[in-house]
Amino acid sequence: MKCPRCQANQKQYKAGFNPSGSQRYRCGECNRVYTPQPTPKGYSADTRMLAIRLYVEGNSQRAIGRILKVSQQSVANWISDYVDKLPPAPVPDKPQDADWISCTPLCSRKKRNLHPDDSGSSHPLCAELGCGPRTNQ
Repeated sequence: MKCPRCQANQKQYKAGFNPSGSQRYRCGECNRVYTPQPTPKGYSADTRMLAIRLYVEGNSQRAIGRILKVSQQSVANWISDYVDKLPPAPVPDKPQDADWISCTPLCSRKKRNLHPDDSGSSHPLCAELGCGPRTNQ
């Protein structure tokens, strides 16, 4: 072993373990405590991406936690972080060229009995959303 501070090769003593499980050493010359090859704490990027792929395929966060043997809260945090990094989804424009737009099942002829007055007028929700026959004005 070689101390990273004073470069001494002698008087290098074992000094326990890091929380991640790596061996720590203490230099007898300068009393510096160091880890020659630290083990990173946490889960690998491959495990995180696998969790996100499983979530996109339809598995629940709890099931992913059981499959990968990690906490379901960790899976939820990974998914949340991934979603935050995504660009915003584009919002489609309203169609301009259609003569008839039906946005709800209330507009269909089979469901005319749902309308309070069956005089051929559209449902109040349909009028508010702008579905139904368009008039050129």
